[in-house]
Amino acid sequence: MTKHFTSSSPAGYEMSLARTRGLTAAGLAIVAATYGLARYCFGLFLPDIRLEFGLSSEMIGLIAGLSYMGYLAATFAGSWLSTVFEPRLPILLGGIAATTGMALIAWSPTPLALAVGVFIAGTSPGLAYPPFSDVIVRHTETGRQNVVYAWINSGTGFGVAFAGPLALYAGGDWRLAWLVFAGLALAITVWNGFALPRRSPHLETGPRKVSLWILMERSARTLFLSAFLFGIVSAIYWTYAVDLLTTLTGNPRDAVQFWIVLGIAGVTGCFAGGLVNRWGLGRAYLLLALLVGGAIGTLPLLVETKLGIFLSAACFGSGFIVMTALFGMWSMRIFRAAPSIGFGFTFFLLSLGQGVGPIVSGFLIPVTGQSALFFAAGLTCCALALVRTSAGTEAQA
Repeated sequence: MTKHFTSSSPAGYEMSLARTRGLTAAGLAIVAATYGLARYCFGLFLPDIRLEFGLSSEMIGLIAGLSYMGYLAATFAGSWLSTVFEPRLPILLGGIAATTGMALIAWSPTPLALAVGVFIAGTSPGLAYPPFSDVIVRHTETGRQNVVYAWINSGTGFGVAFAGPLALYAGGDWRLAWLVFAGLALAITVWNGFALPRRSPHLETGPRKVSLWILMERSARTLFLSAFLFGIVSAIYWTYAVDLLTTLTGNPRDAVQFWIVLGIAGVTGCFAGGLVNRWGLGRAYLLLALLVGGAIGTLPLLVETKLGIFLSAACFGSGFIVMTALFGMWSMRIFRAAPSIGFGFTFFLLSLGQGVGPIVSGFLIPVTGQSALFFAAGLTCCALALVRTSAGTEAQA
């Protein structure tokens, strides 16, 4: 039987430029909290967490994987709530999940409590992120959509960049850092409560029924496969890069500085919209797959110098944020009838890969070593460039 969602989004309603900018800033902030802090910062504090709890590589992989599995548990819920009710509801729920999860991580007295906190924090971007595709498509002019989405998506880089200096300030007190993160997430959630558009009944054009069979769209197959594989290889870098550097260099301060560079570079993702408008999605996809793959695969070779470490961080940080923006733009072009459904499933698959990556890696590292794992992940990412023609053709259809 065909399942349907009913959308309450007021199609055709467009905000003033001032309100669009305010919405963009609030969206960027909540992506910074849910993605940049709640989901990706576990790797930054991994050496200290490993030391305090005495965690094995296998246990680290399982706990890190919970962050991504939390996203999987929430991503369809976020898309469904956005379509059936309104985007505002799941976005605010995502902010609450980020606040709760990070507060639990800060408090955690046992590895089990830590794992629960990581899982709850991981659900936050799954709730908050996909609904923004509905907000953008329904409430902004078509000509502004790529730029608005790119700015919101770059929030991950802002969050990661903020976490680095705080980690340096906190030193070994990783719990203090997570407590600050939780407080910041709460403030950002309140801000979004005021900034997000509410339902406008007078602009309703009637309920829209959208079949879930749209996910079987033939033109989306390459998109879905690429998102899944990119999730696997990128999660290896996010989870194990700081631990790799600490192991090979014995200098945790350099590893934290590496994280700061990674985050600052990620801020350049705000220019992804202009990049796609100028170069086209296919060409941008090719270059970024090679850039990110090179950054992952060469990191073990570049640890001898700070310049090499920072070069890898800069290439991955900028490339990852822009690459995820391309996946979002690609999905919105294919699934314009139900943006949050196609968008949510795309990022569901990306996150499924990100959940598989750390878990499998945790069992491979004792056998192959971290360096070999990074080489293999880098080559896999570079191989994604082979789907460039298909990506470019389908995305612009």
